[in-house]
Amino acid sequence: MKKNKRIRTFRLTTLLCALCMLMTAGYGRVCGAPQAQAESQSDTKGVVRIGYAQSEEYGFFAQFLLCMAREMADEGSIRADFVEKYEDVNFEESFKEGDTLTMWNDICDANVEGARYQFTREAFFDMSKMKESEYGTMANREDVDLTFAMGTGPGVYLVKHEKKNKFMSVYAADPVASGILKSETERITPDSYAMVDYTAYQRQLEAGFKFLRFKKLGVVYEDSEEGYLIAAIPDVEKKAKELGFTTVYEHVKEPVDKADEERYYEDLKAAWRKLIDQGIDCLYITISSIDYEAHLMDLLNDAILPAGIKTLAQDDFLPLEYGVLFGVTLSDTEEIAAHIFEEIERWQKEGVPFEELDMNCESTPKIGVNYTTAGKIGFDINFEELQIVDKVFRNDR
Repeated sequence: MKKNKRIRTFRLTTLLCALCMLMTAGYGRVCGAPQAQAESQSDTKGVVRIGYAQSEEYGFFAQFLLCMAREMADEGSIRADFVEKYEDVNFEESFKEGDTLTMWNDICDANVEGARYQFTREAFFDMSKMKESEYGTMANREDVDLTFAMGTGPGVYLVKHEKKNKFMSVYAADPVASGILKSETERITPDSYAMVDYTAYQRQLEAGFKFLRFKKLGVVYEDSEEGYLIAAIPDVEKKAKELGFTTVYEHVKEPVDKADEERYYEDLKAAWRKLIDQGIDCLYITISSIDYEAHLMDLLNDAILPAGIKTLAQDDFLPLEYGVLFGVTLSDTEEIAAHIFEEIERWQKEGVPFEELDMNCESTPKIGVNYTTAGKIGFDINFEELQIVDKVFRNDR
């Protein structure tokens, strides 16, 4: 699934560790173009060479990587010119295919020689662009100590196959249900870590229910175990029972390749029409393969907007740029990166065992509304409601 080349928030992948000082001892080459010399750090347990793996391209993954690089720049491992180059960049608001890899290479170019954290240029992986037979190149590498696994896919793979290095799973849909963790507090292996926030989608659905005042929520997702988890169906059912709204479901198979995309979008339109026929007043647009920029407005104009149906985005704010009415951020990327970096520092500086690092990270949600779409469907936003909105989107220019 490619969300914007989309980017499923659920299948996501990894990044981490650099051991530059040990390069002469036979470790793999760590990326870096012109590098400045860092002061010696007596409190370090060793240089950490970082790798990155993502389930597919996604704006929030890229923003997490950017925030992590900023944290490491403050620590002294990344040169200031990188921070200056990306000072006004926000991938959560604007993201295109290839941005993450471009930034990864820029981070590698900005490695500070001899610093605690080093980014390994060759250790960048996008599972959506790899054959299954190539997945093994992500694990047990000689040039990586820690991998950031972004999304569900990399975490699931690494917890089964990584026997040498550590990894941190970020933005996995459900780390326990997907098998990355035994429970919210128990790891499967001592070298694994998964960010945990089990109420994110519930908070999103509750905010959407209160703001949009819907009674019958329609949801389309792929009829598979992965699709079920990614669309947060257990959370949908839980909140439906608690809040008193009803749910209607349709299933659409995700595209297997680019040639299959035309079938996918036609099936999606048909599924949304079926939901309208069943009386929904709100559509929960789940994380999927929809290319927002290229196709979302066309999909909405087919039947959803003409029927006056409200729309709630599962995928944070990005769909709001292309016509979805309402969205709630699942996480604050800056907060998450700061939390994870703090835990890495506890491991490195304080000697806290990796398996004892704190995995729980709840962040403050933000609310977004597309004012153009509200006008199109006649949804009235009163002054009191507008005061709690953090960001207003318009796509009528």
